[in-house]
Amino acid sequence: MEIEGVLQLKGYISDFYIWDDTINSFVKKFLEKHNVYPNILLASDETYRKIELYAQKHPERLIAPDHENILNSNEPYKGIGEFIASDYSLEFCIDFDLTLGNFSLIFDEDPDFSGERVEEPCKEAKVYEFKKSA
Repeated sequence: MEIEGVLQLKGYISDFYIWDDTINSFVKKFLEKHNVYPNILLASDETYRKIELYAQKHPERLIAPDHENILNSNEPYKGIGEFIASDYSLEFCIDFDLTLGNFSLIFDEDPDFSGERVEEPCKEAKVYEFKKSA
């Protein structure tokens, strides 16, 4: 889905074991191309379910809305809503037109989640804290 008036870069996750490293590498490409970090990640619900499955293998990286690690939080796990790194953060939003593994990175200075630019509001849930692999 092309979104008029915003910066965009398409990517693909071929190995969900390293989904976070893949997204981070595309963020770097986005920065090189557009000179700004993206702030939205669009993917299908199926892609997000698979990301969440693999993210749970690193529960130390999942932060609950109460800012506690999910291992120490009293809040139930509801899925990831944001991906954060030291220099940027990405809100997870659904694009029903994308297939498994495909995603789009977006920079939108003033995102409008009314349904005009994205098909569904961003997922509200936990944060996945990206830590670079060794």
